[in-house]
Amino acid sequence: MSAEDRNVEEEPAAAEVAFQVWGVKPIAPVLLGVLCAGFLLWLVLATSPEDKLVAGAGVCLSAIAAALLLTMRQRLTAYRDAFAVRGPFGAREVHWATVTAISAPTRRRRGLASTSLEIELDDDGLLVFSRTELGTDPTDVAAALRRWWRAAR
Repeated sequence: MSAEDRNVEEEPAAAEVAFQVWGVKPIAPVLLGVLCAGFLLWLVLATSPEDKLVAGAGVCLSAIAAALLLTMRQRLTAYRDAFAVRGPFGAREVHWATVTAISAPTRRRRGLASTSLEIELDDDGLLVFSRTELGTDPTDVAAALRRWWRAAR
């Protein structure tokens, strides 16, 4: 079982492990790859120019989305003295000393509730992560990050 698949309750204390990783679940890029293959098949079989245009756009968009999700497989990694945020164009390391708050607020809009992970930095920066980016409940990730943060102080 990988570190990102374990529940927070099952994870050892932050001081006992070298790092902890959260990221997009592997099924998301796979599903987009299948969608891309479907669009590609449609592109090959299409006879009208309109169908070819729509299928070609579908191939391009689904391929780009799958590639971006593949780069976010390890979106957030916590270490003893810092955490790393990875995106499609590189990674950023943030030291725990620059963190001012970690929260997981739930917001309701039009009858739907969504929870996100928010990490406030001392330079007025705000890092926001969704459930999709983390691959698990942001509340659990916030609790784990708070343990790493307290251990680093």
